[in-house]
Amino acid sequence: MALLACVAALGPADVAAAAAPAAGDRAAAEALFDEARALVEAGDFAAGCPKFAASMKLYAATSTALNLARCHEHAGELVAARDAYHQALAHNGETRGARRRKGLEALANDGIAALAPRLPRLRVVVEGAPARLAVTRDGQPLPADALGQAQPVDPGSHEIHASAPGHQPVRRVVELAEGETETVTLQLAPIRPADPAAEPRGKPRRRAVPAWAWATGALGLGLAGASVYFLVDDLAAIDALKTHCRDVPGGTYCDPDYEFAADNARKNRDLGLFIGLGSAGLVAITAAVVGIVRASPAKQKPARRAAAGPWLAPGGGGLNIGGRF
Repeated sequence: MALLACVAALGPADVAAAAAPAAGDRAAAEALFDEARALVEAGDFAAGCPKFAASMKLYAATSTALNLARCHEHAGELVAARDAYHQALAHNGETRGARRRKGLEALANDGIAALAPRLPRLRVVVEGAPARLAVTRDGQPLPADALGQAQPVDPGSHEIHASAPGHQPVRRVVELAEGETETVTLQLAPIRPADPAAEPRGKPRRRAVPAWAWATGALGLGLAGASVYFLVDDLAAIDALKTHCRDVPGGTYCDPDYEFAADNARKNRDLGLFIGLGSAGLVAITAAVVGIVRASPAKQKPARRAAAGPWLAPGGGGLNIGGRF
């Protein structure tokens, strides 16, 4: 506050008349300066500091730049404050009077010196920088010659973003306190092209079931059906023999009008056909199941299993086919 009061006593009239802009702009700048000084002295930086900035745009004066620098300091904008101090030095050569010029120069240099240890610095390093690299800091482009250099920044959070064609973009956020120096090292990984030989993701595609599997399955079912027929006929022959014949001491007795030889021959023949045709049908059905399973998606779990076999019971029979699909 002491610096603001001291500089305000000088006012924007410190610039030589030869460099002065139009009288209207100068008068407006002086009016804004006076309003800003009154507001800041009352502690209202939020209302006063923008008026210093407006006055500086109309009429660039050393004293206005010094007051604007202190406004930036109050807001924590240390980089802008340093720039305003340097701007004050740049305009000070036009200030009337050697003593006044020397006093303003001392104020600006003291401000710069006081800010130097407070300014955080951020160094951005990109390892193996690819072609057409673009780096931004807080949304603003960072020149290539600034990479690897510790650049002054304001205290607080800063976002670094780096990108390049054919590479994955990288984003980093760093928090800096006053006087702290931080190095952010980035490395952009190349985007790998899709491997055409890689297995596509998602549900595995089902392969077409080969024709031989269907034909073999149909043949197996036919043989199984025929074997069941002969099994039923065999059981019927056995039942007829049991009905008309019975065991007696010394042998077997059959009814006088019953021709047991025909049913006995039929029983023996049917049993052989049932076993032969049933076995062939079982082999054919098993082969067909294997062909169908191999045509199914390879990654399905649990593994498919199939089995088939005949069954016998008094008065009937058949072929069981079971498994897990």
